[in-house]
Amino acid sequence: MSVTGGLFAGVAAIASQATAFGIISDNIANSQTVGYKETQARFQTLVTRSPTATAFTPGGVQSKPLTDPSRQGLLQGTTSTTDIAVDGNGFFVVNGAADPGSDDEYLLTRAGAFNTDENGRLVNTAGYYLQGWRTDVSGNIVNEDTRDLLSSLETVDLSQFGQIANATDDVTINANVPAGAATGESVVTNITIYDSQGFDYLLRTTWTKSAAANTWTYRYDLVQNPGTTAAVSVSIGGGAHTMVFNTDGSLRAVDGVAPGATNEAATETLNISAGEFSRAVDLNTITINWGTFGQPTGMSQFNGEFETSLLNQDGSGPSALTGVSITEDGLVAANFANGQTRNIYRLPLGTVPSATQLSALNGNAYGVTSTSGDIVLSIPTNGGTGRIQSGALENSTTDIATEFTDLIVTQRAYSAATRIITTGDELLDEIIRIKR
Repeated sequence: MSVTGGLFAGVAAIASQATAFGIISDNIANSQTVGYKETQARFQTLVTRSPTATAFTPGGVQSKPLTDPSRQGLLQGTTSTTDIAVDGNGFFVVNGAADPGSDDEYLLTRAGAFNTDENGRLVNTAGYYLQGWRTDVSGNIVNEDTRDLLSSLETVDLSQFGQIANATDDVTINANVPAGAATGESVVTNITIYDSQGFDYLLRTTWTKSAAANTWTYRYDLVQNPGTTAAVSVSIGGGAHTMVFNTDGSLRAVDGVAPGATNEAATETLNISAGEFSRAVDLNTITINWGTFGQPTGMSQFNGEFETSLLNQDGSGPSALTGVSITEDGLVAANFANGQTRNIYRLPLGTVPSATQLSALNGNAYGVTSTSGDIVLSIPTNGGTGRIQSGALENSTTDIATEFTDLIVTQRAYSAATRIITTGDELLDEIIRIKR
C-alpha cells in the first residue's frame, strides 16, 4: 500500500510542479504587459490519515495559484495624458459595455492605457471603458448623494465636450484720460466681448470731458456684427455714467459722485440682455474693473494724450477640444484650443476588503467574488486610496530574474518527482519477481 501510495504522491508532485511551470510561463509571457500582476504557485500538503500509529500512508502535494492584484508595479512615464496609473492602493473602475446597464458587471483594473474610441469614449487596450462621476465646471460631483453606488458612474465620454464658448464675465479697462482736454472732448475704447453662444461684439466706451473739474461722463455702446456691413450700434448700460478723479490724477468715484474707499477695487456691473444682443442667448452680467480708488492704477487722469494701457476680458468664441488633463485626485479637465479648461469628470478608485480573492479575467481585469467583498468607491488620495498619475503606466510586476530562478527550481523538482515514479516501478517489479 505504501509503494502504491508513494507512486500517487509522485504523480501529485508532477502535477503540482507542472502547474507551477505553467504559472511561471504565464508570468514570463506577461513581463511587458501593462498592469499585469504576477502569480505565484503556493504548495500545500495533502495528508491521508494512517490506520495505526506505526503505519504511514502517503498523501501528496497540491499547488494553488496566488495573485495579489493590488501589488504596486513600477511606474513608467508616457507621452499621453490619457495613460494613467495608480500610485498606491486602489483600482480603476471599468466596464465592458460602453453604456453600462443593470446586467453589465463593473470590474477593477490597474491597466491604465486608455485612448478614445471612434465615439470619443475612453477605453483601454483590453476593451474596457473607464468609469467616472460627471462633475460641474467647479469640479463638484453632480450626483454627490449617490456617489457610493456603482450606478452613479458613467463612461468617460469626451465627445460631449468637442466645443466650448465662454461668455464674458469680467472686463478690465486701464486708460489715461487727458487732464488738459477741453469740455465736450471725447475719447473712445473698444474691446471684443462674447455672449453665451460665442458670438463676438464690440463693447465701446466713450468718455466725454465734463464742465466740472476732474469729471468725465461715459457711456456704453454694443456693436453687433462688428466689421461687417450689418454692424449696428446699440446703447446699453442705462445712459451716461460719471467718473471723477482726485486732484493727484487717481480715481475717486465711478458711476456717481460718491467717492470710493482708498485702495479698494473700483468695479461696476454691466448687464446686457438677449434683446440688446439681438439673439436668443443668456443674460450677460459683466464686471467692469476700473482699477483701484486713490491709486494711479487702472483709470487715471494725467496731462498728455489719451492712452490705453490694458484692455482685457475673459470670454472666448467657439474653440475645439485639444486634450484632457487629469489631476492626482482624479479630476478630469477638458483643454480647449483657446487655452480654456473645463472640469468634466472625476475618476474614482475602487477597493475591496480582500483583493487576493478577486476573480481574474481577460485583459488584466478583476471581478468581485463572495470572498473578496464589494467594491468601495473613493476619491483618489482619500479613504486610504492612492493617487492617480497621468502620463504614466504601471509596469508588470514580473521579475524576469526571479522567474528564471523559479523555473530552474521547478524543473529540478519535476525531475525529482519523476524519480519517485521510476523507483516505485522498480519496487513493484521486485515484488512481481518474487512470484516468479
